[in-house]
Amino acid sequence: MTVGARLGLGLAFVALAAPLLHGEDASLRLLFPADRSVLEAGRFEVIGVLPEGATEAPPLRVDGKSAEWLPVAAPVLVARLELSSGAHEIALGSTTLRIYVRGEEPPDDWAAFQSHPGAQDGWKNCAVCHETAEVDGRTTVGDLREPEACRECHSADDFQLAHFHPERPLAGCHQCHALHGSPSKSLLKAPIKQLCAKCHD
Repeated sequence: MTVGARLGLGLAFVALAAPLLHGEDASLRLLFPADRSVLEAGRFEVIGVLPEGATEAPPLRVDGKSAEWLPVAAPVLVARLELSSGAHEIALGSTTLRIYVRGEEPPDDWAAFQSHPGAQDGWKNCAVCHETAEVDGRTTVGDLREPEACRECHSADDFQLAHFHPERPLAGCHQCHALHGSPSKSLLKAPIKQLCAKCHD
């Protein structure tokens, strides 16, 4: 299977799990960060997925100033930002995302949003977890290398201790964890009982 074919398959579960943005670009899905989220550090990537069939990235503006997307092939969007503490607005086309970089006290009703660890110098590398290739000067991001990529940091013993569940028959970490980031402990997509209830009565 080609990287391009794997790209569609690999992003299918990611796009379905991502929170939907509101506005005219409602079909654009944002994987990190979430609207009204509090980030621990100002150095991070905005990661999104374009709607099916779209190839052009929307204009990106940060606090009213133009910003650049990295050369990543559609449908994936990635931009690296380095922001000071306090409130910021990130506009993706007609959609506005509000975030707060921790420093002073953030708004009470905003959730702390954790990024998946593993960044070097604050920047993520898609190839650590995904199959990637360079095509025409752009990086294509394909399938998640699961569970192989996960095992590079999380051993089978660690898994057993944390989950009280054999690794099989779970389909993969993405089944329960939001792998790019989440406001929940351990990057869970939902409360533990709710996740277990998907398979157990």
